[in-house]
Order: sequence, then C-alpha cells, then structure tokens
Amino acid sequence: MVEVYLSLPSFLTMVSAAAELYPDETVGYIVGYPVKDRFIVEYAVPFQAMISDTEFTWIDENRTARINRIINRFAEGMEIVGTFHSHAGMGENRAVPLPSAADVNHILPDEVELIVALNRKKKEMTWKEGRYTLYGTVDELHVSIGGFVRTNSGRGWKRVHLNCSGVTGVR
Repeated sequence: MVEVYLSLPSFLTMVSAAAELYPDETVGYIVGYPVKDRFIVEYAVPFQAMISDTEFTWIDENRTARINRIINRFAEGMEIVGTFHSHAGMGENRAVPLPSAADVNHILPDEVELIVALNRKKKEMTWKEGRYTLYGTVDELHVSIGGFVRTNSGRGWKRVHLNCSGVTGVR
C-alpha cells in the first residue's frame, strides 16, 4: 500500500484553500519527496487563477509554468509529487474524496493525487485518520481528504493511506 505523510503546513494550505473557495473547487501542486512506496508532502501550492463550471476546472498553463519554475528554483531538493483538488458537496449531493474519470486521466503514474471533499457539517467532530482518509470538521464544514495513485497498468487507480500526525496525533 502506498503511504502519504502530510506535514501540518501542507494540510493547512489544502484545507484552507478548499474552504476559502467552497462551494467552488480549488486545485494545486503538492511538493515533497517520493520515497519508494511513500510520499512525504511538505507543502501545498494552490493555483489562484482558474476557470470553473459545475463539472470541470481549467488552469492557465502559462501561470502553472511560472509556478513550476519557482518551485524548481526554491524547493531545495523537493519536487512536485502530485496535485490536490477539492470536491464540493451541495445540498443532498455529498462530495466524496474519490476520483472522477477525469481525475484519473490527468494524474501521472508516478504521482499522487489528493482530494479534499467538503460538505456542510452536521455535527462537530475531532480529526481522525481512517484507513484511506483523514476527516474532521472545521468551521461549518466537514472535510475528508483522500488520495490515489494510478495503477501500473495506467487504466485504473488505487487508494493511498494518509497520515497527518500534526492534526490527528496518530503517529
């Protein structure tokens, strides 16, 4: 099983970026280290200029190229290990941290994709680590974070185990 370890700064950036734009969606890079069957995520870098509709989000490629150059210049040995984006639930349509067909098609085989699913909270809860998700509440939102990698065949995907001990206390 592939494991993903999130630093507290990366977690805070992904959750705050997703909450800021909710009910619209956010997207960005995750930066860190790939180590065998693990990803160590130190930073998340949200994109600020996107065009969205109810089904898709488009990113300005010129602006992402600029972000790539900045990360490559200052990342001090780290690299872009994948991307993150959010799914926003509306009313009875609950968001889940699982990839759509478009999500699977855009992820590269040696990268990880993290999905921050946001729904209106029904009750307050502490942050927990499930088998494949981190979940809890913040402000008026219930947040679930899940992730996936492409399978070796490239046609499917498999879930990853997430850990963020800075939030859950689980080591």
